Amino acid sequence: MNWQSQQTGDEEQLAGVPQSALFAIHGDLDGEKQSEFQEREQFIGLVIGKEEFLLPIAVVSEIIMVTPITYVPNAPEYVDGVINLRGKIIPAVNLRKMMAMPRAEPTAASRIIIAKHEDITFGILVDGITYVVALLPAEIEHQSLPGKTSGADTIGGVAKHGQKIQGIIDHVRVLRAAAGAALDEEPDDDEAEDGAA
Repeated sequence: MNWQSQQTGDEEQLAGVPQSALFAIHGDLDGEKQSEFQEREQFIGLVIGKEEFLLPIAVVSEIIMVTPITYVPNAPEYVDGVINLRGKIIPAVNLRKMMAMPRAEPTAASRIIIAKHEDITFGILVDGITYVVALLPAEIEHQSLPGKTSGADTIGGVAKHGQKIQGIIDHVRVLRAAAGAALDEEPDDDEAEDGAA
């Protein structure tokens, strides 16, 4: 009985509202949300030291717990070593070193972000992961930070959302800083085959 009386009450409330008006409101809301969603770019928040940065989620393949890192002699300055990711050996880049921050032991919150650039897979060591945020183009400024340090070089843009201003990590710059000139000079497969012949 209570359910029937409630249903009757709902019908009475809707009786005075034209159906066309309901559909018009519904359509406007849907259209607005859809257009905003299409314009937004998603980023994942990551912690380096006490600072929080953003990384485009499009380059993130997966996020794993910190696994044993094997030291590699004469590795590039910012590479701690290599990790074994399901049988694939990939370099582990330490963002703390790039940001000129003191070295710290991994904690329970530490993670390795597995990122991809073209056909190159590499790991990025971070002190923690925060959240995923979707930003509008107006909230993103593609500009480098002033300074000649490698830390400044890793920032490819600035995000402004709410009261926060955060640096956006440029994964290509991170990879180039870790690999040095070798990334630019590395021959492709065709050139390697030609040289071998």
